[in-house]
Amino acid sequence: MEVSAVPVAAAAAVWLAAGVRLAVTDLRTGRLPTRLIWPAAGIVWALYATASLVRAEPDGLIGAALGAAMCGALMAAVHFVHPPSLGFGDVRLSVLNGLLCGWWGWQVALAGLAAGFVLALPEALVVLARHGLRESRPLGPYLLAGAAASAGWAAATRGLVPAG
Repeated sequence: MEVSAVPVAAAAAVWLAAGVRLAVTDLRTGRLPTRLIWPAAGIVWALYATASLVRAEPDGLIGAALGAAMCGALMAAVHFVHPPSLGFGDVRLSVLNGLLCGWWGWQVALAGLAAGFVLALPEALVVLARHGLRESRPLGPYLLAGAAASAGWAAATRGLVPAG
C-alpha cells in the first residue's frame, strides 16, 4: 500500500464513524448536529492534506475542496429557495460528504450527492402517497449512503490514491 493511502483510509474511517453516528441521530431526532459534522470535516481535511503533502500532488485536495464547495452550494441553494424542504444540517452534511468524495474528483462528489437523492426517492414517494406534503423524513442517512457508494466505487476502481 502506498504511504499516502494511509491518511486517505484514515479519513474514510473518520467519515464512516461520524456518518454512522449522524445517521442514527438523524433517524432518532431529525437533526444532524453541527458539533459532529465540522470536527469530522476538519479531520478529513487534515488527513487529505497530509496525503497530498506525502504525494507532493495537490489534485486530491483540490478536488475535495471543490466537491465540498459544490455540494454545499447546491444544497444551500435548495435550502434558501424553500427552507421547509431541506434542513441546514443536510447542507452541512453535504459539505462533509463532498469533501470525502471530492478526493477522487468533484464529479465523484456530485455523483454521491445525486445518489443520496436517488436512494431517498422510493421512501419519499411512499411517504408522499400515504401522508401528503405535511410529512417529512430524514434525508441524512440517504445522503451518507450515496456518498459511501460513490466514494467506495471510486476507491475500488481508481484506488485510494488515484494516479495523478
